Amino acid sequence: MRRLAVILAGVLFLSACGNSEPVETNYVSVPLSCADTKVLAAFPEKVPNPKYLPADWEPAEGTDLFEAYKVGGIACSYGIGEAEVGATVIWAPDDGSLFNELSKGWKDAGLQEIDLADIDEEKAFVLTEGIEGKGEYHVWKVNVLQGGYWIQVGATFFGSIDEAIPLVKAAYESLLSPEESAAQSVLGCYFTDAEFQLSILNITNHEHTSVAGNLILKPFQKDMAKGTFSGNYENGILRAIYTFQSEGIESQREIFLKRVKNGFIPGYGPVEVIDNKLERLQRPLQLKWQEKEIFNPGEECTTVLKALE
Repeated sequence: MRRLAVILAGVLFLSACGNSEPVETNYVSVPLSCADTKVLAAFPEKVPNPKYLPADWEPAEGTDLFEAYKVGGIACSYGIGEAEVGATVIWAPDDGSLFNELSKGWKDAGLQEIDLADIDEEKAFVLTEGIEGKGEYHVWKVNVLQGGYWIQVGATFFGSIDEAIPLVKAAYESLLSPEESAAQSVLGCYFTDAEFQLSILNITNHEHTSVAGNLILKPFQKDMAKGTFSGNYENGILRAIYTFQSEGIESQREIFLKRVKNGFIPGYGPVEVIDNKLERLQRPLQLKWQEKEIFNPGEECTTVLKALE
């Protein structure tokens, strides 16, 4: 139901029950791991044994997926891959401005604004096909603005709006609390003690899936590379663009780091050069993780970082 209806109901409840106060869940982040959400448990019985389906997203500019990742969102697919039955959920932080802007395109694409039963949404749009109760009817996509987040649930198996509600609820309840977000934060300084290279990774910002920081690479008896990076951290993988100076020349390189215990290990693979500047790993990705180059957290990391700067 719309938020106004919930607020009015809350006022009536408080009037009748004296000093009782409404309980609100304080979510501070989108999920950081697709495998740890509550979505799978909300699948209907007609989709037996659904699983998380990993995907290497390469969102095209102008798509909902691109806009979600641009603001620190995440997308996860679940279902039965071999049967092509499943659902994809997008989460993104949103004060309403992104949702309102995207809704213009949704309307042009045939999505209709709707009031969802049992959902405390501010706004919702749904894409359907057919007429409910008259022959074949499908609900392809639901977009919801709720509690500072935009959630999109797209599925191949919704036969009614009611069937979509459990997944929409589960998606919202998969958002992270302050405690969960703090436990999964990767903020901090990490360094390698590899034999031939000293590397310092200092993550200074981690908000939703967005990460940024500084990276210094100092190969033995070679010039140092020093710069900044920004990108995303999801499903235990940090993927970013590293902009750095080395030998007086500015360059860019795509980097991949995998979370291992409390640290990270880098991933390498074949590269291609874009516009004579960006070293980008070739697609499909052929990453090989280098366990011997582990970045470990440590108090001395900050001291070494300052000395190299």
